Amino acid sequence: MKLQATILAALAFGAFTITPAEAQQAAAFRRFQTRDGKTFYAAVTAKTDAGVSLRLQNGQPANLLIRELSLPDQQFVRKWTKFKDELLNNVAFAKLTVKELLELRGYQSFEFEIQGNHIFVDGEMNGKKLKMMVDTGAQTSLIHLEAAKTAGLEIGPMDQEIFGVGGKAMAAVSKFTQLKLGDAIIENRRVLATDMSRVGGGQQFDAIFGADYLRELDAVISYREGRMFLKPENVKSAVVKPAGPVPNPAMAEFKRWTTSDNKQFVAALHDKNETQAFFRLQNGQVSPLAIDRLADADKDVVAKWDKLRDQLSKNPEWRTLTTKELLELRSYQSFEYRLDGNHILVDGMVNTLKATFLIDTGAHGGVFHIPFAKSAGIEIGPMNRVISGIGGDAPAADAKVAMMKMGDAVITNRVLMAADLEKDRPSYGGKSNHDAIFGADFLRQLDGVINYKEGRIFLKPDQSDKPDEAPKEAKPAEVKPADVKPAPAK
Repeated sequence: MKLQATILAALAFGAFTITPAEAQQAAAFRRFQTRDGKTFYAAVTAKTDAGVSLRLQNGQPANLLIRELSLPDQQFVRKWTKFKDELLNNVAFAKLTVKELLELRGYQSFEFEIQGNHIFVDGEMNGKKLKMMVDTGAQTSLIHLEAAKTAGLEIGPMDQEIFGVGGKAMAAVSKFTQLKLGDAIIENRRVLATDMSRVGGGQQFDAIFGADYLRELDAVISYREGRMFLKPENVKSAVVKPAGPVPNPAMAEFKRWTTSDNKQFVAALHDKNETQAFFRLQNGQVSPLAIDRLADADKDVVAKWDKLRDQLSKNPEWRTLTTKELLELRSYQSFEYRLDGNHILVDGMVNTLKATFLIDTGAHGGVFHIPFAKSAGIEIGPMNRVISGIGGDAPAADAKVAMMKMGDAVITNRVLMAADLEKDRPSYGGKSNHDAIFGADFLRQLDGVINYKEGRIFLKPDQSDKPDEAPKEAKPAEVKPADVKPAPAK
């Protein structure tokens, strides 16, 4: 089967010789390429296992076999659904935040406080309040020794070794009865207790919520919004629901409404405008009511109600979309990471040299391993800086890098730090498993999202430095006193 005559004729007479900018005026139209290299713009309207139906820009319909398209376009068509296409071109959907997207998919979220570039969440351990830093670079969760004592944890001997940028530190296996984050509860688990006062643990935070729990709970971390998301089925809920009959899902959207004169009716909110709410009654009839005739509490319900969110929550296909599909519909790019222990590793480039980055929300800024930095041609200053972490302080230097790349995200002309990342690393045979730390500064700048369940990192490329921009004057990486300080005079 050949391309339909309308497409053949259009290609032959140059009817599709329009610019990409013109083609993108209608978001539904896309640039397609055939296997023999011809290009045209069209919108997918339907598909079968073998063929695809298109709408050309002149309004004419066209059909062709999927195999007649280029391989990338074949993949696009096979993944295409009418539902996704409608979402992609829905103005209201484009305004949903990551929080709104994931909560519509059943995640619960915990708001973070952002200090510098670090993200913190409040919780309780054994009933005692804790301030915890979320740290993907920490292989295991930790609690400050004094906080563990305050929370009444059972603390073992200090016979465990842990390692950080500052080297080695000793820790003790400790047991807690309950760790609570919002409505999520983790019970009867172990955590390592150590002295974190040298990294601000005694003053700025009480514990590190590390990669072990993040991985176990299939967490999603959104840096743009400073939130961590957990699927309720992965944790025990702190909310105890009263026993009773199982509700009918078909009737779940119906509720009892009250008018301003205290009359009541049962209906589902169907639509609204600035002055009216439209209710679907239990007999299927849709009836309008002036919003100002509702009781104040129900006015608030109507004000917060959104038709798109309501429709999505009821759509079976919406519930099948992965986080990858959701965020890629919102123009995020994603790439798979690999795990080494609990470390998240991603491949990229530094200048012209391939690099392995450790994704580390606990690192305030990016850090290069010194031998790698030299191999990559990075300009390294004098070792007159200090970085702090588990195990204490380590000498460091400013490191001026021309270009870092991860996927399509490009960062140019920045000053990071360079240090020995292989100090006291016996678990890796004395070698680090990464060339550089991709820290919280870049994750925040690029609206990073980390998805443990799907093993993916998401970045917004349009937030990165563009390669064709004029070079920017290098600026020192933002640091905080607890992370970097002048080296002591000798």
